[in-house]
Amino acid sequence: MIQLPKEKEITIISKPTLNSKDVSLKVVSSRIAQEFVNQFEFGNKQLFVDCDEDALLEIDPSLNLSSKRLLWESGSLKITEEEWLSFQNTIPPLSPFLAQDLSGKDLMLAWGKKESLISAVDSGLGTYYSRSRNGKWVKGEESGHLQKLSAIYIHSNPFFIQYITDQIGAACHTGYYSCFFRELGANESISFVYPNKVGE
Repeated sequence: MIQLPKEKEITIISKPTLNSKDVSLKVVSSRIAQEFVNQFEFGNKQLFVDCDEDALLEIDPSLNLSSKRLLWESGSLKITEEEWLSFQNTIPPLSPFLAQDLSGKDLMLAWGKKESLISAVDSGLGTYYSRSRNGKWVKGEESGHLQKLSAIYIHSNPFFIQYITDQIGAACHTGYYSCFFRELGANESISFVYPNKVGE
């Protein structure tokens, strides 16, 4: 069985189908996340792990989710300017940002700040906060694997941002289309979702 990094917070993303844009998430301790993996019901559900092993993606057909609010779509805010300015004051210092492609497939889970979201709204590009660089990170600005946003949704309880994007090239730094390129299975099995990396 995969061993999640210790002393690190792990994000568990849950949705009813692989291509659903209805999604929830929670951030838990590595101990709780490891228990979640160890007790997972593989016969009824699917479980994927991301490249850094700090995010899990659970596919559970029994889930019924629909609590997101459309913030931005195709270059335009979907709330008033006054609501947008007021909303900016409620954004936590650092929060999860989930990117999905146009079909609803999960690409990556990163972290972002208020400035990340403002930049994404202004530019239409998937923008995050890089903790290693200690600054703004536009996905693909160096590799060319940009995320051209189609929509941005807001979730509360807990707060997180959901990008719907036209992904150019690989979303994952490993070269795979998605960071969730490994599926965990019963009896400690791990299988690869994609036969090849992008461009191979």
